[in-house]
Order: sequence, then C-alpha cells, then structure tokens
Amino acid sequence: MSPSDENYAIHKVSLKRTRQACGPCRRKKARCPGEKPVCSLASDQRRSSRPVSGYSQQEALERSNDSIRAEAGDPRRLQRIEHRLEEISSLLRDRLPRTDTLAGTFNERMPHARGGISNQRAPELESGDTLSDPLDSSVLQSEVQIYLKYFHDKPYCVFSRDWLLANVTSLPSEIAFPLVALTCRLSVHSPGIPGQKILLGRYCTDRAWSILTSQYRNRKTGLSFLQGNFLLAQLDFADGNADRGCTSIGLGLRVIQSRGLNQGKNFTSLSGPDADARTRITWAYFMLDRAQNASRNYAPNLSDNHFTLCFPSTTSSPPAQGSLHDKTMTQGHKTDQGILVCLIQLYSLWGKATEWVFEPFVTNSLPPWQTGSALAVLDSEWLEFETQFADKHRWMNVDFKRRAREEPESRDYLCTWLCVQFLFHGIQCLFHHPFVTMIKLRHLSCNLSATFLQKSFESSLLHSRWIARFIKDMTEVDLRLWDPFFGYLAAIAATIQLEHTGNKNPKIALLVNSEYRVLVGFITDLSSRWDSMKVLVNRVNELAARRHNYGSLFYNQDGYSGALSSMPTPSNLPRMSEEDEALMWDIMDLTSLSSAAPTAELTDLVPLHGAGEIALEHHNTMAAVVDAPEGSGMATDSPDVASSDPTSWPFANREDAPFGTGVPDIPDWVIFGDFMSEHL
Repeated sequence: MSPSDENYAIHKVSLKRTRQACGPCRRKKARCPGEKPVCSLASDQRRSSRPVSGYSQQEALERSNDSIRAEAGDPRRLQRIEHRLEEISSLLRDRLPRTDTLAGTFNERMPHARGGISNQRAPELESGDTLSDPLDSSVLQSEVQIYLKYFHDKPYCVFSRDWLLANVTSLPSEIAFPLVALTCRLSVHSPGIPGQKILLGRYCTDRAWSILTSQYRNRKTGLSFLQGNFLLAQLDFADGNADRGCTSIGLGLRVIQSRGLNQGKNFTSLSGPDADARTRITWAYFMLDRAQNASRNYAPNLSDNHFTLCFPSTTSSPPAQGSLHDKTMTQGHKTDQGILVCLIQLYSLWGKATEWVFEPFVTNSLPPWQTGSALAVLDSEWLEFETQFADKHRWMNVDFKRRAREEPESRDYLCTWLCVQFLFHGIQCLFHHPFVTMIKLRHLSCNLSATFLQKSFESSLLHSRWIARFIKDMTEVDLRLWDPFFGYLAAIAATIQLEHTGNKNPKIALLVNSEYRVLVGFITDLSSRWDSMKVLVNRVNELAARRHNYGSLFYNQDGYSGALSSMPTPSNLPRMSEEDEALMWDIMDLTSLSSAAPTAELTDLVPLHGAGEIALEHHNTMAAVVDAPEGSGMATDSPDVASSDPTSWPFANREDAPFGTGVPDIPDWVIFGDFMSEHL
C-alpha cells in the first residue's frame, strides 16, 4: 500500500471514531449519560471555553443543568447510594476492633485521628491554657490518682496533694501531658491512639515537649512550666536519657535562681498554698539534681549554699520552719520537722557522697581514716543526722508491716519513710563499697589501716542487708517504690552482697545468695517499667558472670582479730582487670544507663573511642529476665537457692582465684544477730 493510501485509511478510521464519540470529552456516545451526545464533563468544559459545534454557551449551560437535575431527582439512584453507604458502615463495624471508652474518646476528640500523627504538628498552647483535647477529664482523674499513689513525695515533692486534687479537672496542659506521660508507665492499660501504633505515653511526651518548647521560646517560664519540665526530666532519667534530663534540670534550676525561689524571695507576700507550691518545686529540683550526681560526667548545677529557703511542710506534720543550713539546733538534739525534711537532708548528703566518689584523683588527699579527710567529714555528717533523727521515725517505733496492713491512710507516709531508709543505708553502702575502697586506696604510698578495712567490710555488708530486708518487707505488704533511683541503690547493695556469696561458711553463703537474688529481683521488676533498669539489671548479671576473673575485692588476712599484725599496703589490695573495672564504673554511674550510646549523636563534638566501652554481651539473653511478671522478684536464670549447693554456683568457688576465697570471717551478729541489727 502506498503512503497516500495509508494516510487515507487512518483518516477514515479517525472520522468514524469522531462520529461515534462526544465531541468535547471524546467519550463514546453509548456512555454519555445525556439524551444528547453531550455529557456532564463536556458541559463543564463548555462553560469554561468558547461555544462548540454550533451550540451557544447559554444553551450548553441549560442542557448541563437539566442533566444534573435529572440525575439528582432519580430516586433509584439515591436509594442505591444509601444502600451502598449502609453496606460500608456495616463492614467497618465488623472489621474494625472494638475499643474501650478511653480509645473512643481519643477517636472522637483527637485531631490526629484522621491524619498522620508523626507528620502533623501538635497545636501550641499558651501558658495557663486548660486542657482540652485529647485527654478526657475522667482519664486525667485516674492518672492523677496513679501519680498520688506511686510518685507523690516518693521521693520528689513536686505538688501539694490538696492542690493537685482540687485542680485535677483544670490542670494546665504543660502539667497534664507530662504527668500522664509519666504515670501511664504504671497504668494497668496504656491504650494507643486509634489507627496509630503510638502508645499514650509517647503521644503525651511529644505533646508535652511541643508545649514546653513553645513556652520557653515565648519566655513563659512560670510555676506550671517548672512543674511540667520537672516531670519530663524525671521521665528522661528513668528512660536512660540522662543527657536531656540533666539539661532540663539545669534549665529549671537557672529559672529558679533567676526568680530568687532558692532563697525564698517574696514568699511572704504570697498566700500559704502559693508559697508552698514554689517551695516544693524548688526542693524537688534540688533532690533530683543530687540524685543524678552519681555520674562521671555531670555535677550539681547549684551547690547547697544557694538553697536558703525553708523546708516544705506536709499535711501530717507541723509547718517546717527550718532550713538546710539551720545552725540553731543543738548538736545531737532530736527534732521532728516531718519525714519529707529528713529525705531532703539525706539527698544533700548523697550529693556530697557522690561528689567524693566520682571526683578526679587528688595526689595530696588524706587517707580516709585520718581526721579531716573527705570520708571522715562525710561519715561524721551521716552520724550527726542519725543523732538528730526523731524517735517517731525510727524503725523500732514505726511498726512498718502492721501499719501497712491495718492503716491504709498511713501508706503514703510509709512510702516516704521507705525512701528515707533506702537512702540512709545506701549512703553507707556507697561510702564503704569495696570497689570505692579499692579505688581510693590504691594510689596511696603509705601503709593501710587493717582496722579501717575490716570496719569498712562489716559496714558495707550490714547496710546492704538492710536494703534487702526492706524489699522483702515491701513485698509482704504489697507496697512498692517505683522510682528507678531506688533500683540503683539496690544494685549498689547487690554488688556488695556479690562479694560475700563465696563465704567459707555454707550457711552464710546460702543466706547472702538469697538476699542477692532479692535485690536483683527488685531491679528486674523495675525494668518492666523503665528502660534504664533494663540496662542496669543486665550489667549486674554480667558482673556476676565475670566474678571468677578477680576473686574478691576485700583484703583478707585469714580473719581479723584486732591484733596489730603486719599492715597491708596498696600493692596488697585486690585488683580488677580494665574491662571489669569499666563494667563496675558503668554500674556505679547512674547517668550511663542508656541502651543507646549518647556520643553517637555528638560526632561533631565528641570523637568516638572504642576503648573503655563495655558491650552488653548478655543483653539478648536477659530478655526473659526483663519480661518476667511483676512480683516474681527473681531472675529466671538464677539457681534455686533452697535446693542448690552454694559451692556449685558459678561465683561461689574461688579456690583457683589469686586471692583464695577473698572473704574473711564475718561476725555472727552481722548476719544472724538480733540485738545489734534490730537497733540500727
């Protein structure tokens, strides 16, 4: 066929298709809905263009309107649409999971339910705005009750109980979102946002950061900002985000200092509740700042000398008029300003203790047994606190287990009292920890006091056993401390107990191993709520597995009799390998409990070094321990204490270790005594 014939054939086909189609839209006439070969799309195009094929624009518009009215007035078409919508609704009801009341509230009121939450920015709320969506008032009331039960004055005094209960339905958003983000970790149910795989806590955390960031940018750093910022910092430390938590605490303390709250300025012009709220939040920042001072990288933002305001008061005690630096009390005079004041005083001492433990080595420092040494001063301050401790708060007079069972109204006091007991004994565990003793003495060039070593040995064991005892008592009366700081104190006590698990006396070894498992079980329970405790329990178990590497950290001369024998020297002290020592430092460093290396995001500031970093080899194998049900109180890979032989445990047999068993004879009163231990 010639080229001209081909062009003719193509042109003929095109003409045929043109006659069979609607002109403007090129649809087939059979598919065009109008009586005329002009469909609705063609009509729309005609309205926005010039007249086509002999029809005027007005005629085309009239034809289009007639067609639309014909479609809208067709009853059969409307019935089909309604029937189809009913089918879709029925299908959705059958296929979508049923949600509870809280999830339904989220679905109705949350602006993110229809869109992508990760891509949609939360609206910024100004300071003083009350909570609107997404939290329902009933949800907020339940979370406030959880906060009062597990967090209020346990140990941090952020709010007054009366104020929180009176304002539960009108909490500012900068307080409500951080509070729910913290409490939902302990809620029975943590429902997610409908259609999204984000837990309630994560959503509230993101909203809280958005709100507080906006307020800080707009310089709206009032009381509610300080309270919300504190709750987020508390959550960051619990999750192992110490870098961000320390930054938040530093910011809050600088705001407090700039307003003069740490000195109690202008408190006299405020009403009682307003002044008490500012007093409480200031001391809460003080306590959390000292708690996180157990670190190689962080130091307190403000020293004790900057805090001259009065102590907070509680409803169960008279108004506290004393201060941290009050010198009016007679030495050894017992006074009662409330159990919360005792807790604040112990946090002050804890900050000084951790500063001494983690300070860089000083070449001209005095030996710890000499008058004027850092340890002697700290021990003296601890003993002075003991002499001023009111009789009503002492262990013999509290009657802890009976009151916890028979007096429900006293459980709040008992929880704060437990915080005091944990910290009181934890300070002594830190002072006389065998690892701390080894670090502080190995640089000396003089003879060492054998009496000091023996007293340090006995004191560490005695106070670590008290922490284990309180954990067992709490379990019996169903009373818990959920703040991860107390899990850290339990870990310090557990590493001390670990030093005694290979005692030559099988009865003592059995008892100490049992208490060691109580301490590790307590940390394991906390690890089901807090990420930092997951890291800590892995490290403690790894240290137990590596015990055969270094034997014991206690100096031993076949039992101590008090006789003036040959004095030990620093060269006689036990040693740890560099890897074991780094692991022990990681356990002692509270701010290192992060599952992700913090320096990975600071490559432009801090060069990454592999030396000194300890990989958690047992991270995967401990998954069963972390996921153990609450109340189990025991690691799943631990042998049965009652049925196994102490000599068969991996850390009990130390005959091949370079220092033998490494554990001197323990006086019976330390382990089995009644009178002495009952009165401490």
